[in-house]
Amino acid sequence: MPRKMFVVGIDGSGRFGIDNDQIEEMLAQSQAVLGSTRQITLLQSRCRSPLPRELNWNLGIDQLVYEISLIKGNLFVLASGDPGYFGIVRLLRSKLPDFHLVVYPMISSVSLAFAKAGTNWEDAAVISAHGRSYQSVIIELLRALDARDLINKIAVLCSPEHPPQFIAQLFLEAGAPFDRYLVCTNLGGVDETVVEAPLEAITQMAFDPLSIILGIRNLAGEEASISNLLPVGSGENFLHRGKMITKSEVREVILSKLLPHLSNQSSCLWDLGAGSGSIGLTAIEKIPNLKVFLVDKDPIQIRLLELNSSRHPTANVIAGKSQDVVWQLPNPNAVFIGGGGLEVLDRLKERLTEPTFVVQSFAALNRAIKGADQLGNLMQIMLQTGRRFPDGTWHLQGENPVFIAWGLLG
Repeated sequence: MPRKMFVVGIDGSGRFGIDNDQIEEMLAQSQAVLGSTRQITLLQSRCRSPLPRELNWNLGIDQLVYEISLIKGNLFVLASGDPGYFGIVRLLRSKLPDFHLVVYPMISSVSLAFAKAGTNWEDAAVISAHGRSYQSVIIELLRALDARDLINKIAVLCSPEHPPQFIAQLFLEAGAPFDRYLVCTNLGGVDETVVEAPLEAITQMAFDPLSIILGIRNLAGEEASISNLLPVGSGENFLHRGKMITKSEVREVILSKLLPHLSNQSSCLWDLGAGSGSIGLTAIEKIPNLKVFLVDKDPIQIRLLELNSSRHPTANVIAGKSQDVVWQLPNPNAVFIGGGGLEVLDRLKERLTEPTFVVQSFAALNRAIKGADQLGNLMQIMLQTGRRFPDGTWHLQGENPVFIAWGLLG
């Protein structure tokens, strides 16, 4: 019979997920207790009998695994809140697979945080920053924000490496759509604090790094429930902000214009105002070893470009304004302008040393016409995508039109 691991949750006020009699019974069956100094002190105050051998989390997971391997019987583990919800259960299962876990949760800190905000949270995304790299945290945040049509709330469990003010800065840079932001600290404890403030203010404050930061949209209940029923998803392989990416169908039209001018692996493509890099990076996938320069002035877009292009050694990410950077780049065989507008086109005309094929996309017709005056060709692309209603019926949902101008420049 496998050894048992009793995992017992404790909330911020020191309440346990089981009563005193159950605690005594499980301790009598256990050869060791694992917890933080505070948790073990709380346990001692509840027990009539001395505790078995004490193990502290500050030993580090590798040393703890070794110490626990020497124990032949059951283990009693203390954890914060709900150990199975972004808690230690996953770690315990992976590091100590020989134990059978029996979990007694308390209310989770995320549930407490949304209760303090006075709102429901079934439509919330929850992200833990614990044990994650800087890039991993950015990826998870952007994925959640990209699903903004489905997600009306977000909770981020902060960490010493990624405290609330850092997460707030990421929200700012990513253009997070929430109306309220709260930082919740030591929920349920005597020193509990809940601060509601604008993101700009949160970035300048100091908080306990183990706080939770919430983002909440002010939606009527009916609006929120309807948005949750509509199937929304980008289906894209490129990390991007919100809907700031060239649709795959539009991308294919643009590439059909560009690729004939990038006929061999020594060709060079400029992707100016690259955003997620979907045009330039898709071109590399179609022409391996194609040299592509991805240019953008937005810091968060640069981070996305670096992540998206990491598996393409011939992709070069450059931060700066396109109209300034073009003077530093090698001569291209073709150019795509996704952002920056007519000013980039004007500067490009000065920079190019010979006639070069250029494609530029526009959201506004009046600007597209001015682009077409220089490039010679104009096209409107308007997509209508099928959406299924909850009752099973379909309707066509029109996307905003995209205007494409193309031709030789220089």
